[in-house]
Amino acid sequence: MTSGVQLPPPLSSRRGIPFYHAKSEAEFKEDVYERYDSLVARQTALHLCDDLQGGYRFQPLLDFVLAGLPAADHPLAVADLGCSVGRLAAELAQRHPDWDVYGIDLSYQMLRQAADVWMRGSAPPPNLVKCGWGTPALPTHQLENLHFALAKAEALPFADGSLNLILNTFLIDRVSDPLTAFTEWHRCLKPGGRLIAVSPLNFLDPDSWRKYHPPVKILEHLLASGWSLIDWVDPLTLHEPLDARGNAVKWETVGMVLERE
Repeated sequence: MTSGVQLPPPLSSRRGIPFYHAKSEAEFKEDVYERYDSLVARQTALHLCDDLQGGYRFQPLLDFVLAGLPAADHPLAVADLGCSVGRLAAELAQRHPDWDVYGIDLSYQMLRQAADVWMRGSAPPPNLVKCGWGTPALPTHQLENLHFALAKAEALPFADGSLNLILNTFLIDRVSDPLTAFTEWHRCLKPGGRLIAVSPLNFLDPDSWRKYHPPVKILEHLLASGWSLIDWVDPLTLHEPLDARGNAVKWETVGMVLERE
């Protein structure tokens, strides 16, 4: 498989990150995930600073993803939607160097950090002083089969039936319409392609809570919309450390593995 062929020419680019959504300055200002010193640092501490915390604190999430991977005797085209700083996409790219892996996010700052760490082999130490962790050096890599791009998860740049696997974590409850997003992911997957999703389903507005809680409402829709259920775990409990004192957020997530019929 030729790496990188799934992405068409972008609308624009910034520091080598292709843009497939014309993100306006107003959108940049309104997007909390563009705040480098807060949320990017928090994601960096969680996903890239294992030595500070005695290992990867989201290891149960990674284990669920790895257990849900399809059996394959050929290279796969994979997209991690809402990839943040790229940990899960990079895990797959490292474990399967013949796979073609794409990390997609709507935050340029997250993508910049991800590209510096996993593709460019050079990333400045994050400022985690406020968390009690100082300014730790980050391990860096130059993965040739990993690519990052800015796009909306419900309007992807991939062609119909071009992907074997779509992964997303902590995303379903952050898109404007989850069911529209599932339809888009179904479009991009090959028949028999697999979707692995993990989310706390911590919706931001009352209307979404009414529509999609409890989670069985989402499952019932998916089973009637061209998806087959492979696995469903509720809850998949995760702990996100916040500081060196041991304060943490407990996430009760739902983990699902689906196949496109």
